Amino acid sequence: MITMIETPDYNYLYALTRAATPLDGDCGLLCGSVCCRPDRKNSLGVYLFPGEEALFNGDGDWYTREYHDPAEHGFPGNWSDPVHFIKCHAPCPREARPLACRFFPLAPHLLTDGTLLLIHETARLPYRCPLIEKKVPLRGDFTNTVALAWQILLKDPRIRRLVEEDSREREKMLRGIPRILWSSAI
Repeated sequence: MITMIETPDYNYLYALTRAATPLDGDCGLLCGSVCCRPDRKNSLGVYLFPGEEALFNGDGDWYTREYHDPAEHGFPGNWSDPVHFIKCHAPCPREARPLACRFFPLAPHLLTDGTLLLIHETARLPYRCPLIEKKVPLRGDFTNTVALAWQILLKDPRIRRLVEEDSREREKMLRGIPRILWSSAI
């Protein structure tokens, strides 16, 4: 049975991750909240997962939305057009942050046998995140919450395929598997 993640699932995931934070304090104090404010080109933002856009109405008072062609932005063929991209132009209400923001600096990595790993984000970023660069230890409850959220998201074949493709590409780029912070095999 194919499971598509829908609005009730996203409402659950937002509630699940509402209080999850990587550190005991505000990690934005380490870097001036570099990932939460516009850059000089106003190009910073995050992609929403399929169906997550239902939680965002048009443009908000803290964000604008762009509509991207999935094929032009490296998404798998099973993602429908358009892919929603949120760009923040003001601090967001914490409870409204997209899932990609809630998960950062963690990224999912799937082994070919289906084992889920959580790693530090390896995508090229236009800024430096001290949590990644200095390998700052993250709160265990944060990592466990993000892992549970990914286990739910990966039931959707669109999201699973994206993570699988990203994982294979990452393994080629890094010539192996990055440092593991959490594993479903543990």
